[in-house]
Amino acid sequence: MVRRILDFDIAHRSISGQTPVWDHLKQETHVKVKLGDVLPALADALHSQRVWVQDFQDDQIELSKDLLEVIQAYQQVRNVA
Repeated sequence: MVRRILDFDIAHRSISGQTPVWDHLKQETHVKVKLGDVLPALADALHSQRVWVQDFQDDQIELSKDLLEVIQAYQQVRNVA
């Protein structure tokens, strides 16, 4: 029922030339955060082997090139030890 009302409202606004309000209310699916804001919780979840971490293991993240280089160097040093 709610979906029909929303569809009618959008169609009515399109016909009348009004801009749909819903365009401004769409939620973003991605946000930018500081690594330091999420790292403690993520490290704890990994250490505690939380199952939900596996749900996101195929998600892509964006890193700066220098951070990726540091992580890769750390992995190489860690593998040698």
